[in-house]
Amino acid sequence: MFRLLKPFQHVSRGTSPLISSRWFSQRSYALQLSSQSLSRKIPTKVPKTSRQTNPQILRRTKRSRWVKKDMLLESLQKESKIQPVTTVTSCEKYDFQGILDNPPLEGIHQLVPDEILYFKYQDEYDILILENGTIVAWGLHEESTEADILPLFKEFMVFKYDFPESEDMDFLETSSPEHPTQVIAETFIINTANKDQSILEKAAFSSALSRSTRLAILENALERHILQTRKVTEGLSNGKRLTVTEKELLRSTGRLFLLRGKLNLYSELIEIPDLYWSEPNLEAIYKAVSAVLDISPRISILNKKLDYATDESRALLQTLNEEKGTRLEWIIIYLIMIEVCFETFHFYERYVDYRDRDKE
Repeated sequence: MFRLLKPFQHVSRGTSPLISSRWFSQRSYALQLSSQSLSRKIPTKVPKTSRQTNPQILRRTKRSRWVKKDMLLESLQKESKIQPVTTVTSCEKYDFQGILDNPPLEGIHQLVPDEILYFKYQDEYDILILENGTIVAWGLHEESTEADILPLFKEFMVFKYDFPESEDMDFLETSSPEHPTQVIAETFIINTANKDQSILEKAAFSSALSRSTRLAILENALERHILQTRKVTEGLSNGKRLTVTEKELLRSTGRLFLLRGKLNLYSELIEIPDLYWSEPNLEAIYKAVSAVLDISPRISILNKKLDYATDESRALLQTLNEEKGTRLEWIIIYLIMIEVCFETFHFYERYVDYRDRDKE
């Protein structure tokens, strides 16, 4: 450093220009090398907000797709009007054989054997009756469905629910080959170019919609159970004794096992029906509607709630058994005390007789 500073000082005082140019050339060369090394070792930092990360790219891609779908939906709305599709689950199942033997209306026939019945209501509305206790009315509002369609099949209901469940969605019909059947922004697009195929696609939509209402039946049944047991657990937390009987707790546990069985064992709520395995397009429709209605998360949450409710019921039953065991222990103690009292009295009687004989 000192050797480099001296030429600079001499130059400033009027030293030879040869030394001055040589020093400046060396100095500029050194600065050039240092700048190159810095440019290699210290990369330029890009602010985080300007980085093109993969999640941001994916979100931007999804937003662009949503915009395109919204524009497509707007264009389709100009061609045809939005209509309602109403799904009502009011019983455990429908008696298909009874409906076919004594049809309340003409034109009722099997669309899918032993699973779906179909008929045209007032020559305008497509009505599908599912064996699992669900009716799906395409083009009718909930009020019209409950007032006009459900009473026709009331006598064919098996194990009618006290609290039916319904689901309302929107759909559009188009005959353009450019717009296949799909789901856009929670609206069903039905391509009616092929009438028979459109009916099958409506059947796939209907099966997925019935999945939601049947799941809602189980969800509400569990909520009612939780409200009933909440008072008992709140009483325990306040130090009160159990006010329910063992029979009631066993009945409550049985209801929970039945709900779990209806969800996981006795129905196809957690899996895709066999009907759609051989039809990829119908299976895609079924999955798309299930995704829109959040079926998988709802099933997962319901199973977790059932786990907690079952554990709670078992804990209450165990507490009741412990109280019962404690009560039995006290009864045994009281019986032993009574037996001791009787033996003490007999011993006293024998002692008095022995004393009297000695006096004689």
